[in-house]
Amino acid sequence: MFIEIALVSGIVLILGSILANKFGLIEPVVLIVAGILVALVLPVMWNLQLPSELVLSIFLPLFLFWEAANISKREVRKVLRGVVLNATLLVIVTAVAVGFAGQWMGLGLGTALLIGAAVAPTDATAVAAMGRGVDRQTMTQLRAESLINDGTALVVFALALELASGDEDITLAHASGSFAISLIGAIAAGLAVGWMISRIVSMTDDAMRSNVFTILAPFVAYFLAETVEASGVLAAVVTGLFMAQVGPRRYNAAARSLYFPFWGMTTYLINGILFVFVGIELPAIISGLSSAGLWQAIGATFMIYAVMILVRFLFGETVIRFIRLIDRRPSQRLRRTNLRQRAVNTVAGFRGAISLAVAFSIPTTLGSGPFPGRDIAMFITSGVVLLSLIVQGLLLPTVVRWFQANPGPNVNTESSNEHEEQKALLKSTQDLIQALPSLAEENNISAKAMERVRSEYRMNASVWATELHENEDQESQARAQLHADEHRLRVVAAQYSRERMIELRDSGDINDESLMRLLRRIDLEELRITGPVEME
Repeated sequence: MFIEIALVSGIVLILGSILANKFGLIEPVVLIVAGILVALVLPVMWNLQLPSELVLSIFLPLFLFWEAANISKREVRKVLRGVVLNATLLVIVTAVAVGFAGQWMGLGLGTALLIGAAVAPTDATAVAAMGRGVDRQTMTQLRAESLINDGTALVVFALALELASGDEDITLAHASGSFAISLIGAIAAGLAVGWMISRIVSMTDDAMRSNVFTILAPFVAYFLAETVEASGVLAAVVTGLFMAQVGPRRYNAAARSLYFPFWGMTTYLINGILFVFVGIELPAIISGLSSAGLWQAIGATFMIYAVMILVRFLFGETVIRFIRLIDRRPSQRLRRTNLRQRAVNTVAGFRGAISLAVAFSIPTTLGSGPFPGRDIAMFITSGVVLLSLIVQGLLLPTVVRWFQANPGPNVNTESSNEHEEQKALLKSTQDLIQALPSLAEENNISAKAMERVRSEYRMNASVWATELHENEDQESQARAQLHADEHRLRVVAAQYSRERMIELRDSGDINDESLMRLLRRIDLEELRITGPVEME
């Protein structure tokens, strides 16, 4: 089963990604369509299913751990109140509203609430990939919200499963108790595992072992939290946040050189596999629905999508007015947003792989027999995700332009951290230039070697200072141009050296092991000049 899943998803993922990039299409939509085509061409694929246990206990912890490890805690603190409200109360309101809308469309309440739990959380990767142009404050809030809301959604999901199975009546006290246990237990488990793993990592300088321990972190947090009936995925998020805070001091350069490529590649594959398998399973799901059931599912998909968007917008408007009514502090005015920014927040709230993962987690059997609501829940959730990616993806650029025409006085419209990073590079380099003599003396380094190194850092500082200030004299600009030319020449030289090493291997002067070691040296030199590979 796992071999077939890996083979099919890998081939479709590669071809679909190439096609999407070549023609500028929305990649998740292309992957779903590609999965549908594979299933239609090869009907044997209809029996190939992604196990719900694999999605819930493997995919989600890995995915959310990485997202949590790559978000700015400083920026989150600025919008913490909105993040908490959207990640908890909005998820519950959305799930309930979708549940009642689904019931009105003829679905069972348990099935409708399962769909609500699946489509309530926004998706961090979809927001990051498709939210180009969104202001920094809104993007931070969306990404932070999408980390925490998964834990809330899975509590609602567990309650909906109980309701669908008829095992237990759902009361307010029961729901509140489940949520409290899930939240407190997840935070405790996540912090405990994060502390333990960070201590273990600090005891070894071996890059491979450090990363193996880190890979284990989200799984240990997940299963520890599940053992005490808390939210495993939220525990993985807490562990990721903790490791991101202490990791820079625990990991050495070699460990980080493995850490980022591994996690970037892994989460990319997880994301793609989920979309591909939605496409593969859709034909089988559709064939299992009657004609009347199919039209009912299509109608419910559009209704639920409309309700989901409307609830998000109305919730934002209601909460904003309530906060302004009770909080009159001057600092509150600095956090205020206008209608245009809140419209961007609504449209940029994409649903994606997380919703699909929750839908895949619906068991095929419930109680003593098969669960008939799984197919229609999968169909509707997939349809809502497709509508979200297509409709909101096409609408967002227009809404962003409308917002940018009047962003409001308290909005930082800078979309990247490039300027901030340049200032940090300049400041740290200037401090390093001052500290180099004492560092050289402490480590018994000759004055001549120190001067050679310091001259290079001075050149770097000159270039970064020039980039930060618009009005510079011609001499500074000339130095910056000289530095850029040197960088380009070094990149070309690295490419030449790489080709020459391969020729030496082909002629028998060096063996393949030597070639690999030499190529790694050349690659590191080139990356030192061009910067690290960006992994989204």
